[in-house]
Amino acid sequence: MEALAETVEATVIDLLPQGAVRLELASRAQVIGHPASAARVNFTRLRPNDRVLVELSPHDKSRGRIVRRL
Repeated sequence: MEALAETVEATVIDLLPQGAVRLELASRAQVIGHPASAARVNFTRLRPNDRVLVELSPHDKSRGRIVRRL
């Protein structure tokens, strides 16, 4: 059975190499995120200060994937 991922709102802080981004959650925690495949296929461009929805990994809370740009 697959563990459920927690979806939270975050703000893009910094763009990192290979499509990764540094995000800041509402709780002031920082995580590393990467775009989900749908965002990559549709070429969603992210910039600092963009608000996004992130699914945090159930195994590593410092990593997540960007599901949607708000």
